[in-house]
Amino acid sequence: MKALVLVGPSGVGCTSVAQEIGARTGASVWDLAEQVATLLEVPAEMAIVAVGEQRYREAERQVAVRLLRQLQSEGGVLAMGSGCLRDEGVCAALAALRQAGGRTVALVCSVRRLATRNGLDAPRSIALGTVHHQFTQMLKAREAECRELADAIVDTTDTTVQQAVDLVLG
Repeated sequence: MKALVLVGPSGVGCTSVAQEIGARTGASVWDLAEQVATLLEVPAEMAIVAVGEQRYREAERQVAVRLLRQLQSEGGVLAMGSGCLRDEGVCAALAALRQAGGRTVALVCSVRRLATRNGLDAPRSIALGTVHHQFTQMLKAREAECRELADAIVDTTDTTVQQAVDLVLG
């Protein structure tokens, strides 16, 4: 398989879809968040909290560029997410990968479904402020970035992982 990069905000299914594509096709699969956590020697689910956002984003950019270059030469699937898509080095590596025949697919999903997938749909104390509003604004900005960089867009709002994979591979 040629290089395939899945981009999208947290909860759209980049990791799950990448893993299923790898299982179906035998392609190598990398998860950017997992690779960053390994580099930082922290659990993936707590990486940003454990090291702080600035340090995490710096490591994320470095690992993303390395993996994009590796994909260009070896092929495979990268679950990239959307945290480092504004970085010039990442954008340049992604552009080079696409010029070499790789594809970028943006996974998108409704805000309501993403709120549920990210645990932000429960009643909250007013003391937490506008968490849902901030989340919505972040999602809209990241989705726009993903759409801009994508060769194709797949909506995962009402799909199973298998259905999303069919759409990505189709």
